[in-house]
This record gives sequence, structure tokens and C-alpha cells, in this order.
Amino acid sequence: MSISHEYMSRLLAFGVVIFLAALFLLSVPSNAQDQVIYVNADRNIEKGQDAMRDGDYERAVRYLKKAARRGLSSEHRAIVQNSLCASLYFQGAYEEAATACTDAITEDGRYWKAFVNRGHARKALGDMSGALADYCEARELSPKHVSGVFQSQCEG
Repeated sequence: MSISHEYMSRLLAFGVVIFLAALFLLSVPSNAQDQVIYVNADRNIEKGQDAMRDGDYERAVRYLKKAARRGLSSEHRAIVQNSLCASLYFQGAYEEAATACTDAITEDGRYWKAFVNRGHARKALGDMSGALADYCEARELSPKHVSGVFQSQCEG
């Protein structure tokens, strides 16, 4: 095979790859939503979750607070704030836990786990009506995951 023939074969193969890539890009719907793709996970989130699994809530709070200060997507901020809420709750910092859960709910108003966790924090603070409201909202958002004796007190 001559050098020019090999060169033409490679050029043709490259052209086919470019054509297929363009065809793929044109097949993506124009109304597709933008997505944030994280190539490198935030190490603070990972370390915070690991600390939670280990029951080291002081360390979890430290890492999750660092993660919360970073430029995260709304979905990740909600998850981090909810994990921070749970860790603070287990440390007995109920007001700060409730605030972290409120931040998670602000990011994602359909995040039922944040309502449950804020309900726990409010109950620990003696705010039974606030806790009930959170438990009922969590139940409304995800009835298959949330149940308890409070159900009979929820409207509807």
C-alpha cells in the first residue's frame, strides 16, 4: 500500500467519524434540557458521606459545610444540605439542623427526605405542629416511603 493510498484511507475514515458525530448531534432534540455532568466528584461530599456512615457526625458536618460552600448544582446542594441536617441533628444541634433542612427544601421542594429530617429537628425543638406539617408534606410527596402514627393527623 502506498503512502498516498494509506493517507487517503485515513482521511476517509476520519471523514466518516466526523459525519457520524454530526449525525448523532443532529439527532439530539433541540428542546433537550441542559445537564451538568460532574467529571470529578466533590471530595468533601464523599468524605462527609463516609463520615456519616462511620457515625462520625462532627467530621461529617465539617466536610459537608465545605461542600455546601462550593458551586454545586441545585440537586447536589439539596442533597448536601439534607445530609448536613441529619448530621447536625445527630450532634444535637437541632436549630442548625432545621435550618440546613430548610435550605435543602428551598433547593428542591419535592425532596421528601428533607421534610422528614426537618420534622425530626422540629420535634426535638418542641415544635410539634411544625414537625407534623413536615411529616405530612413528606407523606404527600412520597406515600410509599413515609408512614407513621402521625398519618391520622394529616389533612386529606
